[in-house]
Amino acid sequence: MVPMSENVAETESEQQEPPIAMPETGGPLILVVEDNPVMQQIIGKLLSRFPVRYHCVGNGLEAIDAAQEKNYALILMDILMPKLGGVRTTKQVRTISSHYADIPVIAVTARVSERDVDQYLAEGMTDVVKKPINKSSLATVLKMHLGVEEATSTSDAQEEMIVSADDLDVLNWETLNEYRLLLKDKFKNFLKDYLTAGPDLLEAINSAIQSGEPENVQFHAHKFKSTSQVFGAEMVSDLAAKLEIMGKNGDISEADKIFLDLHIAYERAQRALTKKLVLLQNM
Repeated sequence: MVPMSENVAETESEQQEPPIAMPETGGPLILVVEDNPVMQQIIGKLLSRFPVRYHCVGNGLEAIDAAQEKNYALILMDILMPKLGGVRTTKQVRTISSHYADIPVIAVTARVSERDVDQYLAEGMTDVVKKPINKSSLATVLKMHLGVEEATSTSDAQEEMIVSADDLDVLNWETLNEYRLLLKDKFKNFLKDYLTAGPDLLEAINSAIQSGEPENVQFHAHKFKSTSQVFGAEMVSDLAAKLEIMGKNGDISEADKIFLDLHIAYERAQRALTKKLVLLQNM
């Protein structure tokens, strides 16, 4: 068994920038089952905003070992993993004890068609969250299944004040308004499509990075770069451009760190653009 780490997956990338450590005492204990170290970091950073504790493991076999050692209150279960996938892992975890027969096991996956969701639920999972997971979807799961809500800190409150002020540091509003005037009524539909496609593009880029496919990194990053420019998401566009260049040069060895920054930048831009879309739809 590979030793599991509490609140940090022991990978080179996480040793450079580990998730914020939560105290050992207090709050329900969550098991994060995710083979992608970048996604472990992202989920860890998100969980750090809530009054919970968590462990990260890298595959289904490690998840079973972890569940035999401790009673977790909830499991965030990746579906596609090496050695043992999420569905089979869930079935085996359910048989460990009466405790695990009833706890919430949440499928975390990019495949969330109605047919996929029905299959996960039929196989013993409790709920489904679409990848890449974000603070909003995580908050919904934690509140619904554990009764846990985000512990807003001073910095979080300050961030919300910035958000309320139109996220002036997140988007280039001059560019966004310029394109809005050019595209007129089509702009709302394009913006809606961007907000819908963004998470899928992120997942495609990440999958290409983890699979060692520079050409696909270049392709998806280029698409993300171009569409982000239209909506003034300059930070997203700049980071996607860096990944595009890495892919073009055939060297994506340092792409994980850039992707993590890209994910965070998109989440901030997504929040601001969603508010803008609501305003436009009410005009």
